[in-house]
Amino acid sequence: MRVAEAIELGAKTERELRTLSKGRRVEARVQQRASVILLAAQGWQNKDIADQVKLDRRQVALWRRRFIEGGVQALLQDAPRSGRAPSVTSAVESHILRTTLYEQPAAARHWSARSLASRLGLSATTIRRVWQRHGIKPHLPDLQGLL
Repeated sequence: MRVAEAIELGAKTERELRTLSKGRRVEARVQQRASVILLAAQGWQNKDIADQVKLDRRQVALWRRRFIEGGVQALLQDAPRSGRAPSVTSAVESHILRTTLYEQPAAARHWSARSLASRLGLSATTIRRVWQRHGIKPHLPDLQGLL
């Protein structure tokens, strides 16, 4: 059976954790994490802490480890995550920009988001987002200087 690392708290750290665990303007997840550490410092086992604060025992072990490595500051932040993969790749984005800047539509003076979207098989919203990200406004005459 594995035994969790003991946590020793100084007076200042304990006071800080108690403030976080009881504060009214503190996020609920931060309160929960502070409670985990306070109970761990009292010598509770992870499974008992998990029952008390309504977490999984693995989450208790995770927050105990993060506290040991990073102190109180580690409880205030979530770990960075990868996030959602971009729906528009850089190749698609460059194709949109190239078409916008260097090709002219057959029946108009400039591209509209809808006309370019139908030509490229994308949504008009995607076209607008790429244009906005790069500051492109095809309806303005300044674009002609870029050609």
